[in-house]
Amino acid sequence: MTSWKLFFLCAVLFCVEGKRLHQKRETKSHICDPVYNNTNKIQCYCVRDSNLDLIRSANCYATVNEISIDDANWKVFEELENVHKLTFTNTRGVILKYIPQHALQYTKSVLKLEVKYANIESIEPFDFANLTFVEDITLRDNQIKDLKANAFAHHRDLVTIGLDTNNIVEINRNVFVDLPSLEKLYLTRNKITTIHDKAFIHLSNLRELEIDTNNLFMLNSETFLGLKKLEKLDLSSNSLQVIGDNTFAPLKNLRVLNLDGNKIQMLDEKAFHGLVNLQSLSIAHNTLKEIKNIKLFVGLKSLKSMSLKGNQLQNLDSDVMAPILENFYSNVSSLDVEDNMFPCDCRLDLFLSLMNNTNSSHLKLSIENLKCIPTSDIRDKWTKTAEGDKNTDVEDDGQNDYEYYDDTQLNGKLFYIDMRFLLNCSKNFDSLLKPDVETPKQKTSVKPSTTTASVEPKVPMLIENKGEDQKNIYTTSRLSTVSAKPMANGFYDDRNMAADEAKPDKIKSHRSIQDFESQPSNSHMISSCVALFVGVFSVRLFILE
Repeated sequence: MTSWKLFFLCAVLFCVEGKRLHQKRETKSHICDPVYNNTNKIQCYCVRDSNLDLIRSANCYATVNEISIDDANWKVFEELENVHKLTFTNTRGVILKYIPQHALQYTKSVLKLEVKYANIESIEPFDFANLTFVEDITLRDNQIKDLKANAFAHHRDLVTIGLDTNNIVEINRNVFVDLPSLEKLYLTRNKITTIHDKAFIHLSNLRELEIDTNNLFMLNSETFLGLKKLEKLDLSSNSLQVIGDNTFAPLKNLRVLNLDGNKIQMLDEKAFHGLVNLQSLSIAHNTLKEIKNIKLFVGLKSLKSMSLKGNQLQNLDSDVMAPILENFYSNVSSLDVEDNMFPCDCRLDLFLSLMNNTNSSHLKLSIENLKCIPTSDIRDKWTKTAEGDKNTDVEDDGQNDYEYYDDTQLNGKLFYIDMRFLLNCSKNFDSLLKPDVETPKQKTSVKPSTTTASVEPKVPMLIENKGEDQKNIYTTSRLSTVSAKPMANGFYDDRNMAADEAKPDKIKSHRSIQDFESQPSNSHMISSCVALFVGVFSVRLFILE
């Protein structure tokens, strides 16, 4: 009987303790507990350190609407005191409307903070003050409109701030204060129209600044004051119309400047003054019609890559390009002037001179593809010449190794390198071209296949110098419609053909620089055979004697 009483007492105690534990679990669950067992208003998906069983990463979200900024539920974040990466997002369709400062006061070990897909209208002063060791703050897709003074202040270790894809309208002074380690600031895809003078004055160690895809319409000499270590500046896809004097003068260390996709019509004389370390400059897809300031590019001694593609340029004067022309001689240089409004005249010989001096295969190809707008007279001559060459009878060995390109794909433009002989630009070009070694004069019997122009095209020549092959000197162009003549040894003599010829039924709208290389000659083989024969014959005569 006593044993039954003891058993009954144990059973009762077991049930009471189980009920107590169950109630405790219902009233207080861990912030990282699975959804089915988590009763918190804010829940997180957590990743633990496998060795120390510490929570290192937490992706958190609210489960109910209208949680106030000082709600007691934020206290559960004391369970994340060792977390290194903390993310707030919109997983349950519940949208945050503020930076949860009360949660951040418990997570002082955070190194990376990310808030995304919220509806936060403004970043208040010292919103992140509790994050002593934070290195990265990313606030993208949050509808942010306003950055208050001291929004980002006194973070000694902060390296990156990301504010992409928001509704920020202006950058005021003193938003970014005492951030000695900040190197990257991203403001892409906002609605920024104004950057106040000295807005970045405290960011002395900033390396990258991206303000692309905004509504900026004006800059001045104090906009970027203080950014003495900036290396990359992206201002593409804005509404800039004029780049004034000394706009970038404070950026002594700038290496990459992107001004693509603006509405730039004018570049002042000192627009790029002070950019002694600039290596890449892109002003593509703007509305530039002319560049007349001969001092515009003075001082850009480090420039290796420049794009003026997609403007409305009608001329690029040699005096303007003179200060930087030799910069493009290296094998890593690049100059893109495609899709402009250059007329077909001899002023474009500037680019052929560059093609003969550069070691960059990319730049050579770019110049070969340079297109110009012909006058009606030049177009008529071109059409007659092309038709005449197409109707020329050419011996066919079965390979049909000759080609034409389709002018209709060029939108009324023609390749300048094919227009030069019609423009009689040879004399003009010869004055621009100054080879480093003296080229031996060689006679050539190559003549144009029509009588439209009297200028004889010169074939590329190989200059011998101490047994080493020197680069080809391009002295003129060939018609794209000259047919190749079949040779007895199985290859075509295409030395007098345009570099852009293609095989039948194949339309070709650009070329390869390899088309300019000369075909191998058999003359040295014939000479060797004759010498060998004479030698053998002489030996035999000597033996007979």
